[in-house]
Amino acid sequence: MRVVFVNSTHRWRGVKSWTLRVSRGLQRRGHEVHLVVARGNIFAAAARESGLEVTELRFGPDWNPLAMGALRRLFDQAPPSVVVTNVSKDNRIAGPVCRARRIPVLQRVGAGGDLRDRWRVRLEQRRYVDRILVPARVIAARLAEFPWVRAAERVTVIPNGLDLARFRPGIGTGALRAAARVPREAPLVVTTSQISPVKGIPVLLEAFAALAPTTPAPWLVLIGEGDPEGAMLESARRLGLAGRVRALGFHRDLDELLEDADVLAHPSMFDGEGLPNSVLEAMAKGKAILATRIGGTEEAVTDGVEGLLVPPGDARALAEALARLLADPALRERLGAAARRRAERDFDQETMVDRVEALLQGMDRARGAR
Repeated sequence: MRVVFVNSTHRWRGVKSWTLRVSRGLQRRGHEVHLVVARGNIFAAAARESGLEVTELRFGPDWNPLAMGALRRLFDQAPPSVVVTNVSKDNRIAGPVCRARRIPVLQRVGAGGDLRDRWRVRLEQRRYVDRILVPARVIAARLAEFPWVRAAERVTVIPNGLDLARFRPGIGTGALRAAARVPREAPLVVTTSQISPVKGIPVLLEAFAALAPTTPAPWLVLIGEGDPEGAMLESARRLGLAGRVRALGFHRDLDELLEDADVLAHPSMFDGEGLPNSVLEAMAKGKAILATRIGGTEEAVTDGVEGLLVPPGDARALAEALARLLADPALRERLGAAARRRAERDFDQETMVDRVEALLQGMDRARGAR
């Protein structure tokens, strides 16, 4: 097959990591892979480093004739077997081109709120999108609320997967503490999601401030995009945490940095949460996880087995669970070991790519049978 991924988004979120993992896996299996991404995006460089073909495109407004013309020329040079999109913008640029050439479109929907009941979305789903891929059952259930999605026949659930050999325990000791200047003896809590209120960072800071004083005092490191005005760090200063909170910004490769974490916190308040990569990465690294009981997180983490789950937005419950984990190394070790076993069973990258490949091949065969 020749598979083209079209992604117009600029920020590096979970779908970018998923696209790289799936693209590399398909390429290793002998398929041709081409990525069409927003111009000037750091994702383009990362894809090229992985040996993938990349076209940078100025997408512009919906149904932009210039962008559609560029895709027509690209598809005429090397016709795709299947096109994979992510957001509605992708469908409104690639969709008409694919429809004219009878190229099937698979949309990867990573969160419950990514499709909304609007006329443009209904139009693109009916005219352009053949199948929908989601990483969690909870997203499939939400999409089933829209009759125009026809979830029973069009939606496939394939959980995210990781390179478990790369994200394995014991790799990278000291890298994060050195980067964040955290004392070696200090307990370390890490979060690796977007640094924003919807991901629960203000609640995490409040919970961190409510912890009873201990010696040595725990530190918190925030890794991820967001907080351009420094609002989260300002909140940390107001709460008296300025000396023990670090923000490292976006880091693409977390396999080594996560090794130093004693606890991975994922306090998301996003009710459309899919299957967060930050949680899966911590599971693969064998880390104790503290997360909110929301979205697809509950499909990966069973409370008291692979981690601890608390209600979203509850700073007190978050603080109590955090204190429990920090005070009990044996509990952290037990939860982390169970998380690694679950990752090996359910979230292996090769299994994910196998299932995506089979889905794409089925769409390609169905196209040929039309």
